[in-house]
Amino acid sequence: MAHLPIDPDIESVGDPLHPFQLSVLATVFIGGCAGGLVRYLLSQHWPATHLFPWAVFTVNVAGAFVLGAVVVASEVAGPSSHLRPLIGTGFCGALTTFSSLVVAADELAAHGHAGLAATYVLASVAAGVAAAWLGLTLCRRITGWRDEAAPGAG
Repeated sequence: MAHLPIDPDIESVGDPLHPFQLSVLATVFIGGCAGGLVRYLLSQHWPATHLFPWAVFTVNVAGAFVLGAVVVASEVAGPSSHLRPLIGTGFCGALTTFSSLVVAADELAAHGHAGLAATYVLASVAAGVAAAWLGLTLCRRITGWRDEAAPGAG
């Protein structure tokens, strides 16, 4: 296998002038509805009662992990799979949100907790990158997928 394409959802369509297929848009919509529902239910059952915004932190880190796994799983499944638009773009896109991270950090800073706000942003980025790497690594190990074009692969 070669390097992962930059955007296999668009590249698999083949026509650069008409990159969107109705089936891909419907798949993103369904995934987005599911991710939005999970996010809503979590916010209802895990309201912000502590100083640290754990709910937003948790869904963003979990979403990064799932997205890491989906990148590999969609490559294994092949270009005709709707896995990446369903789970990567739709579900993870609706579940996670950078804007909620920024709002939570701004609220912390506005209430005199600038140090905690900075810690929250840095911890979110570090945990998100680590979770994505873990998702990639675990899915590669489970599926046996190797990028032969990558140094040291094989």
